[in-house]
Amino acid sequence: MSQFTISRRGVMIGMAAAGLPPSIGLAQTGEPIPGGTLKVSHSTRIATLNPLILSGPAEYPCIDMLYSGLTRIGPDNLPRADLAESWEADDDARGFTFRIREGVTFHDGSPCTSADVKATYERILDPDKPASARAVLDMIDSIETPDDTTVRFNLNVPYADFPFSTAHANARILSRAALEGEDAALETRANGTGPFMLESYDSAQVTRLVKNPDYFHEGKPYLDAVEMHLFPDLAAETANFLSGNMDVMLIVQQADFDRIDAAAGTNALRVPSGRYVNVVMRYDTPPWDDLRVRKALAMSIDRELIVDIVLEGLGRPGYDNILSPEFQYAINTPKIAYDPEGAKALLAEAGYPDGLDLTLVASNRPAIRAQVAVAIKQMAEPAGFRIEVETMPHDTYLANVWMKGGFYMGYWGMQPTEDGTFNLLLTSEASYEDTGWKNEEFDALVAKGRATVDEAERAEIYAEAQRLMLEERPYIIPFFEDVLTASRTGTENWIVAPISRYFYVEDVWLDRA
Repeated sequence: MSQFTISRRGVMIGMAAAGLPPSIGLAQTGEPIPGGTLKVSHSTRIATLNPLILSGPAEYPCIDMLYSGLTRIGPDNLPRADLAESWEADDDARGFTFRIREGVTFHDGSPCTSADVKATYERILDPDKPASARAVLDMIDSIETPDDTTVRFNLNVPYADFPFSTAHANARILSRAALEGEDAALETRANGTGPFMLESYDSAQVTRLVKNPDYFHEGKPYLDAVEMHLFPDLAAETANFLSGNMDVMLIVQQADFDRIDAAAGTNALRVPSGRYVNVVMRYDTPPWDDLRVRKALAMSIDRELIVDIVLEGLGRPGYDNILSPEFQYAINTPKIAYDPEGAKALLAEAGYPDGLDLTLVASNRPAIRAQVAVAIKQMAEPAGFRIEVETMPHDTYLANVWMKGGFYMGYWGMQPTEDGTFNLLLTSEASYEDTGWKNEEFDALVAKGRATVDEAERAEIYAEAQRLMLEERPYIIPFFEDVLTASRTGTENWIVAPISRYFYVEDVWLDRA
């Protein structure tokens, strides 16, 4: 086992979180009571159950309950044991060996072995198949399975963060049988090793999951079932939660947070996070192919005011760095002053002395996208940006605008690592590369940072990548949003974490007394 230290947060490679119970660090008010159905409300449709490609806010808790990964990110943002009970690294961080729990079965009763792990990762790495986790796992050179409970990954570069990458929310382990079937079957069916099994799937109403009696953590989950209830109308969702019809409100809107926090019988929770709304400006679409125009729009947004009026103060200003201060290698990003006159001068220099007429597209889910778009429209008008905001249903936005449009609102949660963040959106081969920004120097810096173990050297590499990103301005990121959720009193161990992809619902129990 390697004895060097992972640079992030001082976690030892091979420290194999097997000795850490999943609920470590969570408050518990009494002895868990088994039984009951947890009702969770959400406002965005569960469009797919395919763990390889899903990306929706309500899809992540479903997949976290249905499937297991080799590792899993805990509420402390560190990797913990999941399907793998331990792992260790070679001295040069180019090889990692994971020990799979013995006796684990998929929900259909078939055994889960190292062969299923290998098949899943080979599918993720297949360039001809869609897979959201590929960009953070493409350092894998080969996979060995010496026996049914051992998986060894040989990497083509040293990579100390590999246990973080295996915890990627879209790297859950599927059975070989599922992978050999039609991809369409993964959209509506699930056969994982997680604490809950799929009983019924209805993307437009209620999706119901029931307890897995053979889950590999004995005695868990405590709940008999979890129901995911869709409320397209946000006012109706809030009313149902406050009336007691729902136990959990998955995402609380900023405008409702104080009211929910003050209501009797509720627990409103918030935590600082790297989650953000971003303005996408495609480099291959005029006028965004001119850096001066992108910088002018960045100068046309009052960051502190937008936190006050859109987030109700429940967040922090952002200055176009995709890394929030929670990241180990985040630099102190220079503030961008609200300067409409300076922005107007830049527009004139770029050949737009009379300003610009633009359409900014926003999905209606979550509502914050459209709210930010309207705020930007008003703030940027004095600089000469005449913006019309077009709001559309989320499904229409996904089909026609996302990763296709020239000027629209994105929305992203926090990733576990710098490498994962850059490779999600900004490298030339990123999973969701949506700006048309292809920068070889940036790509090389990210690749070098991935292969560097020395902490000080890695810090400088990532700092240079951030400086380049800030100079080129591929996105406008006006703020970082606190994660907001709420539960009813008597719903024990419902937690909130900066990375809202991992929920540990197997630890939740209901005290109906």
